[in-house]
Amino acid sequence: MSKVIKTSATISKEVQQFDKQLTSLFDSLKVPGGAVLVFTKDKVLYKKEIGYANIEMKIPYTLDTVTNIASISKTFIGGSLAKAQEDGLLSLDEDINDILPFKVVNPYFPNGKITLKNLASHTSGIEDDETKYIYSYSAYGAKNMTLKDFLYSYLNPEGKWYSRDNFSNNKPGTSFSYSNIGSALAGYCIEARSKMTYADYVRKNIFEKLSMNNSGWNRSEFKLANIALNYSKLRIDFTNHTESMGATLEPMPAYELITYPDGGVMTTVNDLSKYLQAIMKRQDTFITAKSIDLMLQKQFNDTNVPPECKETDENIGLFWSYSGEKVWGHTGSDPGVDTSMYVNSNNVGLIAFINTDDSSLDGEKYEELVNLLMNCPIK
Repeated sequence: MSKVIKTSATISKEVQQFDKQLTSLFDSLKVPGGAVLVFTKDKVLYKKEIGYANIEMKIPYTLDTVTNIASISKTFIGGSLAKAQEDGLLSLDEDINDILPFKVVNPYFPNGKITLKNLASHTSGIEDDETKYIYSYSAYGAKNMTLKDFLYSYLNPEGKWYSRDNFSNNKPGTSFSYSNIGSALAGYCIEARSKMTYADYVRKNIFEKLSMNNSGWNRSEFKLANIALNYSKLRIDFTNHTESMGATLEPMPAYELITYPDGGVMTTVNDLSKYLQAIMKRQDTFITAKSIDLMLQKQFNDTNVPPECKETDENIGLFWSYSGEKVWGHTGSDPGVDTSMYVNSNNVGLIAFINTDDSSLDGEKYEELVNLLMNCPIK
């Protein structure tokens, strides 16, 4: 089932070709369901809804289907940091140990300062150990610790998961290493300084200001029929934290994240487009235009670019990633979900959700899909 929504009386050749390629890739990948939206800062250029949010119940996947957007959630940490600095709540150059109720020190550089800007650019030196990070996932409704407790357990010498190997042997600010735990820590810093949960901070300062009425953090905030089922070949026991790979796509049990700032936002394509369009306009919105510029400002230049980014021609704002000179945004992937949010070199935005993960798809065809979305010709 595929549905293309026309936005004008005549459809350009670029739209026709893009739609043909997209439909072909979705079909060959056997994606259960998905939605794609292409837009400028002022208007929608293309919409597509395909497949099912729930195959068994024959519920179509639409632009208003609620999906966990995984790591695109990190951009909301960036927006929240910009807002908190704008309000004088904190400074991006502040030592996180002046904010946190427990100490976080890189054991290889005990006198080194880790700043919020380091966390936001993945240069803090905090490393993800997947054998421990997996415990941040739990079956829905079965969380057994708070965000604060998880971070303390991983980052403080008194914590049960602490190890020197949780940190890089590189001085903070000099080496790039993508860190979910470092991202969650940035979210917790906002929580610690604002005296409200990070979830409530984002809800008050971003969701509500942009009328993102179909966005939240918990399945209980939405009608069950509006939430996409996640389909995967992964077989995960979120209670015992074991994982194997099956042969077919199957619906996954619902799960949630203890480190929810790094990947826990639930939203729709339509709602997320309100957020991206507000940023693309570079006007006063949930934050000022000046703070938007700060949020998107590239952190690396010729004098401080980490070697890892020099090799890949990547850069980063406050959690906003740059691929090459002009393509910016973020992607997300979690068990049973894959999401993309880009602004390309034509200053055209694109958001795409599918309810399966890349590990369950043909690798070559998936790369074709990623390249098609990043290089969308519609303008």
